[in-house]
Amino acid sequence: MPDAGILPGAHDFTLNYPVFNDNSAHLENPTIHNAIIEQKSEQKRLGLERLLKASMPDAFHDSSARNDPPSCHPGTRHDFIDTIVGWGLGVTEHTERLLWLHGPAGVGKSAVAQTCAELIGEKNMLGAALFFSRPNERDDPHRLFPSLSYQIATKSKSYGDILDHRIRNDPTLVMKSVREQFQELLVKPLSQLGANVGGDVEGLVIIIDGLDECDKGPQVHCEIIEIIATSIRHRTTPFRWAFFSRSETHIVGSFTADNLPSLSYQLEVPVSRKIDNQIALYLTAELRKIQQRSGLPDSWLSERDIGMLVKLSAGLFIYAATLIRFVGNHKSLGPVDQLRAVLALGRLNRKAISLQPLSELDHFYILIMQSIPSEVLPRVQAILLLLTHVRSWRPRVIHTGNPIPYIANTLGISESQFRNACSALHSVLELDPKGDIKFHHTSFMDFLLDSRRSGDFCVYSRLHSLRFELSQRLTDVHARSRDFVGEPPAIEVTLPHPRFNRSLVYRRLVDVFFGLCQWDGHPLDLLTSEALCNFAFHMIPLLEPDKWFFNWQLSPTRLKKNIPTNFHDRILRRIYNPVIYYLLKSKGGRWSDLYVLGRGKNRVLHWRDNMGKTYLSPYPTWCNFS
Repeated sequence: MPDAGILPGAHDFTLNYPVFNDNSAHLENPTIHNAIIEQKSEQKRLGLERLLKASMPDAFHDSSARNDPPSCHPGTRHDFIDTIVGWGLGVTEHTERLLWLHGPAGVGKSAVAQTCAELIGEKNMLGAALFFSRPNERDDPHRLFPSLSYQIATKSKSYGDILDHRIRNDPTLVMKSVREQFQELLVKPLSQLGANVGGDVEGLVIIIDGLDECDKGPQVHCEIIEIIATSIRHRTTPFRWAFFSRSETHIVGSFTADNLPSLSYQLEVPVSRKIDNQIALYLTAELRKIQQRSGLPDSWLSERDIGMLVKLSAGLFIYAATLIRFVGNHKSLGPVDQLRAVLALGRLNRKAISLQPLSELDHFYILIMQSIPSEVLPRVQAILLLLTHVRSWRPRVIHTGNPIPYIANTLGISESQFRNACSALHSVLELDPKGDIKFHHTSFMDFLLDSRRSGDFCVYSRLHSLRFELSQRLTDVHARSRDFVGEPPAIEVTLPHPRFNRSLVYRRLVDVFFGLCQWDGHPLDLLTSEALCNFAFHMIPLLEPDKWFFNWQLSPTRLKKNIPTNFHDRILRRIYNPVIYYLLKSKGGRWSDLYVLGRGKNRVLHWRDNMGKTYLSPYPTWCNFS
């Protein structure tokens, strides 16, 4: 019988330079075969890699980067936990697909959410969980649905494959509006799973904690609720959705609008003394740990002391948790002195406690700020103020992913000086190993930003003096750099960072100074106004590598609102000089955005092009205009 050959039945064709690959060895060698499959799988899931980059992995419930309130202490909040876990597993009479747990700051909502996520996850019914945190910069609404869809994709291979394919075909899906993201990343991929929408993800629980801390304000909060409520009505997603948030007016309005109450299961966590026994259980256990760790005798803590601490906590778990960190701070004077300082609060006469649920917490925060040495306090307040500046302004050009080098170089302090200043705030914030600053609870920044609550410790009380100090530092840099062009030699990098050189430190210093000068509701004081009248604006573009471009965070209209009227013409004014206008028009300048900063030899032009980029240019010396 003739040999059939490798192509039996084939005839009348020619193979030119044939190359044959024998893959049979791969089938015989499981290691090689599995490696090939794994490599193909990795290549196949490039779409999910893009999705992960658009997510907030630091906000996942199992992320090591989070230091938010941990899960609830054993024996506490079991009533809410049992109810929510039962709802999530579908073993209660509540069949609503939407749950909302709400209450004021400090009652332990995030701890309940964390515990529920862990318990539901143990039953393999957790689809995704995301914990927003405004002070820790986990608050971007455009990362919400990418984060949720990525986590779901790790639970369901079929859903993950569909989602990966869609993103590889159109990478812009992760950059669309919040509403479009929901459709493209969740609704449409789920509809491809078959007639039974959801498939292997049916009934999974999605937890969203801290919606009120999401950036962009009330409008986006309400939009997210409306998007998910509409999905539940039309059954376009198969999940059970759980929200945990404060009882903000606009959120309450969203959950009580139309027929949403009939679709949602709503639970309220009030400030209540009924949980005193749970707080006592938590405090006793944690203080005993401090006692053992510090080798203290049993006599250091009495039942009466526990009772006083429970009374001070006034139904707020955040008070108790902050108290434990305060007493256990290893950089303090010691647990005994720290505990006595807290107990001393109980002897104060405060009649208005019942009128303000957070008044006890405010008094504790005041105690923490009072414990900071007076010579260090101004630096601590400056750090907190600049940290607030980073969080609120989010300048495009200053963020390194780590605010510590930015703040330290702006203030001209070293890393050790920075960390020593922050050590006194161990009970309310933490410097994590990556060098970022993590707040234990949003309520501390809320306290610092409200002068009615924090008084002289309000970060804004440091604003005027910090503005003037930065103006004097810039003036000194300008005076010592007049003979140089480019990188300013008169400024130092006090905390090295791969992305920082002297030019970048100088640019950040200019950026933050004028950012602070534009803070709404905080007009310039007399000293800073006088400093700006003589400020060498013309040095800014001279010390830039590109003499024309300086994309800084300055809005002339916002700055002018903060400048006292009698200083307007000496600091900032709009001009309508046709010669200058036509000079800048060739570079895309707009007439309506042409300003002059400074006077005489200090003048510079401030203008904006058609693309919205801001420019700061030397004032033409040949143009006779005052």
